[in-house]
Amino acid sequence: MDRLFFYGTLCHVPLLARVLDRAETDLVLTPARLADHAVRWVEGESFPAIHPAPGAVAEGLCLEDVGPEARARLDYYEGGYGYALAAVTVETAAGPRAAQVYLPRGPAPQTGAAWNLAEWQAHWGEIATLAADEVMLGYPGRDPAVNARRYRMILARAAARIRAREPAPATLRRPTRPGDIQELARSQPYANFFAVEEYDFRHRRFDGAWSPAVNRAAFFSADAATVLPYDPARDAVLLIEQFRVGPYGRGDSECWSIEAIAGLIDPGETPETTVRREAVEEAGITLGTLHRVYGYYPSPGAKTEFIYSFVAEADLPEGSGGLGGLAAEDEDIRAHVVPLARAMDLIETGEIGNAPLILSLLWLARNRERLRPSP
Repeated sequence: MDRLFFYGTLCHVPLLARVLDRAETDLVLTPARLADHAVRWVEGESFPAIHPAPGAVAEGLCLEDVGPEARARLDYYEGGYGYALAAVTVETAAGPRAAQVYLPRGPAPQTGAAWNLAEWQAHWGEIATLAADEVMLGYPGRDPAVNARRYRMILARAAARIRAREPAPATLRRPTRPGDIQELARSQPYANFFAVEEYDFRHRRFDGAWSPAVNRAAFFSADAATVLPYDPARDAVLLIEQFRVGPYGRGDSECWSIEAIAGLIDPGETPETTVRREAVEEAGITLGTLHRVYGYYPSPGAKTEFIYSFVAEADLPEGSGGLGGLAAEDEDIRAHVVPLARAMDLIETGEIGNAPLILSLLWLARNRERLRPSP
């Protein structure tokens, strides 16, 4: 049996238990310290790195009695980041103890401020714990490097699961109660930037009986947020245009799409933060007051994506628009500022065929008068 020393996110016991597929109460953990090492945040990431630092001390936990299966699961979870176990001596209340610790095999990543477990737990603990469910769906067959490459999307989907827990009305529809759905099996046959999960389950029918076992698949992406900038003084809106692979894959005669500003909600962001960031990136504008339009599933029979749509008050002077987008994300975006009446005509002609934009324009047409300045 091995003894493993953890200094970072795996000191969060709920996360460690998810990785090991064990109950938290079954884990034998001992506080420990590794001398002459420091733990610091990795720049731009939600996890830390450890590096030699004479005189410093890395605080952490030792997991005792690590058997082959637990070792294999931990190797898988850590493996995509180029980490490997190294022998060290740690200090415990009972004295020095031999242990192993995951250390980077290649060049150390760029680090910043000193790592703080409590700070990480407050902001990332629950998200990272849920993300471990998706990471370990690939165990043992999927290359762990795939998980590392797509980990930010995994975090974004975990954050979406947390938002999805918010209470929602059920006055007409059947309320979902504990035990209404019995999951029999789950797998993830495809995982890249997006993912596909497959389920075998049964659920309560409207007559109270159980449905037969059914097999369904869901296309996984992160939640998204859209915003339609509106200038009340000019009664004009800002629309963006870009090439879209969906129409291309369908064989549409027109593959450039007129849309609202939109983006995936990054882990740790709110939908409001997302649309303000995207407005700068895609159109170079700063948004004023945000008005919530709707929140909705565009295709609940097949996709997990949930969209938060907003209309935002904004100053759209002559000359607004032009080219934008992030080169790092291969974005090629053109912005148009048009009268609201022109945008509504584009819905009628079919030139606007983007559902979030249509919903936002219809909401704006309904609420336009209360947003406009008094004559």
